[in-house]
Amino acid sequence: MSIFFYRHMAAYHLLFYLFVLFVPSVNAEPAPALLSISQAIEIALKNNPDIRIEKENIQIQKATEQMAAARFDSSLRLNTAIKKRIRRSTSLLETGFTTLNDIQQEDIDWDLGWTKPVPWGGQYDLALNYRRTDATLQKTNPTYFADLSLVVTQPLLKGFGKKIVQGPLTIAATETAISHQTFRARVMEIIQKIVSHYWDLTFQRENLRVQQASLTLAKQLLERNQAKVALGLLAPIEITVAEVGVASREEAVIIAKKGIQDVEDQLRLLMGQHDPNGLFAVEILPSDRPIEQETHLNQDDLLALALAERPERKSLALKMQNIDRSVQVAENQTRPSLDLIGALGPSGTGQHASDPFDQLFSGDFYRWEAGVVLTYPLGNRAAMAALQKERAIKNRAKNEEEKIVQWIGLEVREGTRRVQTDFQRILATRRALDLAKKQHITGEERFRLGLLASHDLIAFQNEVTQAEGNALRAITDYNKSLVNLYWVTGILLAQYKIDIAQ
Repeated sequence: MSIFFYRHMAAYHLLFYLFVLFVPSVNAEPAPALLSISQAIEIALKNNPDIRIEKENIQIQKATEQMAAARFDSSLRLNTAIKKRIRRSTSLLETGFTTLNDIQQEDIDWDLGWTKPVPWGGQYDLALNYRRTDATLQKTNPTYFADLSLVVTQPLLKGFGKKIVQGPLTIAATETAISHQTFRARVMEIIQKIVSHYWDLTFQRENLRVQQASLTLAKQLLERNQAKVALGLLAPIEITVAEVGVASREEAVIIAKKGIQDVEDQLRLLMGQHDPNGLFAVEILPSDRPIEQETHLNQDDLLALALAERPERKSLALKMQNIDRSVQVAENQTRPSLDLIGALGPSGTGQHASDPFDQLFSGDFYRWEAGVVLTYPLGNRAAMAALQKERAIKNRAKNEEEKIVQWIGLEVREGTRRVQTDFQRILATRRALDLAKKQHITGEERFRLGLLASHDLIAFQNEVTQAEGNALRAITDYNKSLVNLYWVTGILLAQYKIDIAQ
């Protein structure tokens, strides 16, 4: 071939080398992302769909509260109407001795009114009615009428009292407070799961390191056995024994990698991560380290704290307030209705449009009325049944409160025992790991002297790996037990400095 061809080939290889050297690979793995517990919680508070749902539930309940408050809003009305009527009359009182038989009347009405419900029941209605009428045989056409009236309706028995009338509003406001406690409980539950999965991920990554180290020891043993068999110092079966050890530990490494990926996905799900370019695309490296120091606990203090701080207890206390108010309202509804009705106002009439208003303020023409309306339901079964139902609901809530108190006590006692037990496990697994390492070191010395078979050395290596895994699991469970204790005592948010209001 020509020199020209070789020169072009050399230039091509040089360009290809520079491209590989300086241009990043498209398939290069993205760098792992460091993640702390506080960062994971912050991401979840913004993105977790369950938290967003509970936020919307609060907004829904606030809207319900506003709807209940709207019952006491004032209303302004303006009505106008034009009426015309033509009819045949046969009455001498209407036509007298005239020859007219048809009666015609035209009216134009205006009504301006303001209505205001009052907090203790009833309502005020202030109205101005103005009418222009033009009718056959009317003395003056057109004639103008005006009435200014204040009408008061006030219940005296059923439906009377601020607590009764504002009962639905008070109940709706308390339901809003309950929705905040429900939101708080949901946030605590999600944070507890996030922290628990965070420590599980820490364990899985450490477990992978342990399994990889165990695989390295198995491969080293296989190389040593192959060398000794080649020298005639070991039987060929020892190679097979070492190969079995390598294969089993390769499986353990594969399983450990899967464990990391599974926990990462669960953690991402809790954080509400759906961006393929975000944490889903990279490995997550926990940056926080688990604590291994003993935590001293007082069970009585923790129980008192849980009874004061648990959202379920606070929600039930608010629920009891609503039930008491519902019982009061139901008791009031069993009473007979006795309503006071009163009206007062001036009136005026004239042949000019302004005449009625002149008479309105003269004080010469007015009307007033007062009365009471008594309604006594016979049997009153619906109201009595409603009262019985509310009292049963109250009794049920008391039983629920007793059950929740018992359940909280059980969770606190179990959570305290779990923390204490897991710390004792840390101490025990440390001792077991130290002994397993000493046993392995002794086994290595005996193996080098030909006093220990490969199978026994592999068993010692497996015991070290198992002991390391147990020690890691004990530390992980201890940290998970602590976050569980924060959860069951209701102080989880304070522990991680989370302000629900923000």
